[in-house]
Amino acid sequence: MKRGPFARDAYGFDYWAQFLATRGYAVLQMNYRGSTGYGADYEALGENEWGGKMLDDINDGAHWMIAEGYADPKRICIVGGSYGGYAALQTLIKEPGLYKCSVALAPVTSMATLFQNARKFLGLKERYLPYIRNEEGSLADISPYNHIDDINVPVLLVHGTEDRSVEYKQGKMFAKRMKKKKKNIRFITLEDGDHHLSREKHRIKFLQEMEKFLKKNL
Repeated sequence: MKRGPFARDAYGFDYWAQFLATRGYAVLQMNYRGSTGYGADYEALGENEWGGKMLDDINDGAHWMIAEGYADPKRICIVGGSYGGYAALQTLIKEPGLYKCSVALAPVTSMATLFQNARKFLGLKERYLPYIRNEEGSLADISPYNHIDDINVPVLLVHGTEDRSVEYKQGKMFAKRMKKKKKNIRFITLEDGDHHLSREKHRIKFLQEMEKFLKKNL
């Protein structure tokens, strides 16, 4: 899934999707509510839904793949980066049993930590707020870090040490807590890696680790 959520998946070359397709996997890329490129009304549907209906849209897509016969319900993995990485973790909590494993690149794991980091960048916190603000719940309610007990499938988490969008400590502290609770996690640190896998060696490393992980767990 795309980074964002202020983004969209569109027609064109996507090396993640193409790599997975060459390995025989069917890939569904969801433009859940709140995605850009479909007009202001569609983007506004994401307000207050960061940890809510945006994730429901993703899960609905997985159910559609199963219903249409494109996916084996026993062999579905969720993969994403940034907000997509967050979704790859939080959907495990929102709908246990739907996915058999998860791959998260540079994921937001703690909403409180995200907000602390957002203060360093002018306007960034304000950009996130409409998506996240929800009087019915707290930041902890929609943070994977606070619900690790509910994660019961293998997780591959990859994070770069020089990530300026989602700090490396988000991945590190999540992996540490997963290991403390004896959960199944493989944590890969990309030394000098940024948020976008800009370096060729990091892209190759990520794809290699993901291929091994999927082969083992699907």
